[in-house]
Amino acid sequence: MRVNCFLVVQGDAPVVPGPSRGCGRAFERTMRQVLMAIAVLIIGWLSNAQAQSLTVDPETIVPLPDSFDMEVPAPEVPPEMARFQGAWVGTWHDDRHILVVERVRPDGQADVVFAQSDSSFYGMNREWWRDKATIVDGVLTMTGFRTFRYAFDGPDRLYLTATIASGAATGVVTSGALVRADPARLAAGDRPAEWPWPGERVWVPHPTVRTPDGIRPIMLEATFYPPAGAGPAPLAIITHGSDVGRIQLRSWSFSTEAHWLRDNGFAVLALMRRGRGRSEGIGGEDNFGRAHDGSLIDVSAGIAEAVEDLSSAIAYGCQLPSVRPGPVLLAGQSRGGFLAMHYAGLKPAEVMAVVNFSGGWYPYGPVTTPYYANAGRSAADKVPQLWLYADNDKFYAEALIREYHHAFTEAGGRARFELLHGVPGDGHLLRIYPDRWRPIADQFLATLDRQGR
Repeated sequence: MRVNCFLVVQGDAPVVPGPSRGCGRAFERTMRQVLMAIAVLIIGWLSNAQAQSLTVDPETIVPLPDSFDMEVPAPEVPPEMARFQGAWVGTWHDDRHILVVERVRPDGQADVVFAQSDSSFYGMNREWWRDKATIVDGVLTMTGFRTFRYAFDGPDRLYLTATIASGAATGVVTSGALVRADPARLAAGDRPAEWPWPGERVWVPHPTVRTPDGIRPIMLEATFYPPAGAGPAPLAIITHGSDVGRIQLRSWSFSTEAHWLRDNGFAVLALMRRGRGRSEGIGGEDNFGRAHDGSLIDVSAGIAEAVEDLSSAIAYGCQLPSVRPGPVLLAGQSRGGFLAMHYAGLKPAEVMAVVNFSGGWYPYGPVTTPYYANAGRSAADKVPQLWLYADNDKFYAEALIREYHHAFTEAGGRARFELLHGVPGDGHLLRIYPDRWRPIADQFLATLDRQGR
């Protein structure tokens, strides 16, 4: 129905005859519709702005050339070499990495593009470059300051190791994993929403700590590496040390140590404790008890929290289908090494063995040394242990390391104690020099009873 609208002006004030009231109602309806449409547009714009943040984490950027010189391998290229050709995306030392193998020749020579993201932890800038590689005995190798080796760990999956070949850090080994990708999409700027990870990311429900609304348990991040062989295998759990500030939000895959343990017949679970990496919850391991003057007097609250997290991982891991029920091997770096030793003292029946890399909770003997004595007394000779330390550890002085070992063994504990000499740089990072510790650790693993106690 059409509504006619008009105004009659008498004097200074307009007079609105009857028909204009219908016009007013129509106008109000129209304005409401317009305002609602504007509101919908604003809400949609805000939602899109939140979904597409203008702030980008610089460590998610991996640069690449605008195009690749891809060449299909000739028929005379052996299949075990030709299969490397293509694009690969994943991680190297838990940071983002891309490898593009543009060309493979019959003699095993290859042309590659190597690209990496920023890494604040390792002090590396994002960059890419073209390089030469060789393929021999199923391994693609690039040489230079680092020697990169890529080998297949599945039909479309590469396992990477990088070894520093010269300088003060000679022998440092880092590792990672990559999966096949579309080179055209990478050149066009596409990147994975979730970058491939060295193992399978899994989520461990905490048995006691729940989300603030109480609806569910907090979930702890872990990386699972299934056993290399057929059939269920005993479980090994690796856990990290302490960190400061935002580095605590960095996830650790422990890929090098996990592959070593897989090579020795274990399934492996690498745990990120509460508030670390992507694990939920607030980490309280550094909530120390202090005297009135601020001096350290108690670390028990943080240790108890870490024990709960480790217990969660053991309960979860032992239920995985590829894991054989029974005692587990516990391994850890720094605070994780201490935790492995301490847990074995609390619950020796659950622990097959301990591998302790540079273990310690806090470098203050009056408060922490008694924990070693208690663990030695409880574990006694029931849990074999390997302690790996270096004499140039910048966190734990040699005298304190020896104090820990003396307290443990005097109380009845049994541990093979190795204090290594000549580890480059900071001996606290001994674990990234596997050539120094792996022969010792292989001998230790060979002595274990893996059938349970």
